[in-house]
Amino acid sequence: MSAPIPKLAGVCGWPIHHSLSPMLHSFWLRKMKLPGAYVHFAVRPDKAHDAFQSLKKTSIVGVNVTIPLKHLAHEAADRLSPDARKLGVVNCLYKSKGELVGHNTDLEGFAAPLLQHFGARQVMNVPAMILGNGGASQAVIGALISLNCPEIRLCGRNNDKSEAICADINIPSLYPVRWEERHIYLPSTGLIINASAGGMAGNSELEIDLARAHPESFIYDLVYIPEKTGLLKQAEQYGLSHIGGLEMLIGQARPSFKLFFGKTPPLDLDPAPILRKTLAGDAG
Repeated sequence: MSAPIPKLAGVCGWPIHHSLSPMLHSFWLRKMKLPGAYVHFAVRPDKAHDAFQSLKKTSIVGVNVTIPLKHLAHEAADRLSPDARKLGVVNCLYKSKGELVGHNTDLEGFAAPLLQHFGARQVMNVPAMILGNGGASQAVIGALISLNCPEIRLCGRNNDKSEAICADINIPSLYPVRWEERHIYLPSTGLIINASAGGMAGNSELEIDLARAHPESFIYDLVYIPEKTGLLKQAEQYGLSHIGGLEMLIGQARPSFKLFFGKTPPLDLDPAPILRKTLAGDAG
């Protein structure tokens, strides 16, 4: 009986060296004894469309896609999954029957930790505010809509972009909040989500003052490098419940791994400890 052919996948971004995805997927490959590899691919935005299309001519089975290439991956796909079509952004490209399929696992990855730590009932009973209006925010919007969040406030530095996204989705529960008015809405917001790059290593801190937040607000920062962002430090200071982006990173990776390597990692294979150890080393 011949040995299975190793499969190659990876993560694309610009820059991309900071991504923990190769460590995460390599952990599962090793523990599950699957032949294959998962590596970084640095892809310039101006070359991204051709690079993604060229995947069909390579032995690479698929790639995850991160900042700032998610919209470009959406444009490069030959076919879109329902989630990718709904969200308008792609974080996963894989090959199927000679086509490049665009998918989005961010919706699933975002929702699972939120339901575990905050709960479906709470999501359905409080207004949410999303800080940031890039590709990640659209996955968050999609998840909150599917979870029946009653009021979703979208707030990013580019006010015109927030207005355009809300107008395009066009549902009564979603509306834009001007960046300069963000603090006015904090006292009445039960769920605050950072879907921007604010607070990420190498970027400036997110300009938000949680002293104005409702004392029962839940804070969800999608940034995972560093693990404890300035926003999460504020949440701790004011006694607010919170989670960081590491759980979403792991959550969105599971369905991607299944698409690339054919098996879903068991829940008891938790890569969080080794990822936290790496993050702690970077911080030191």
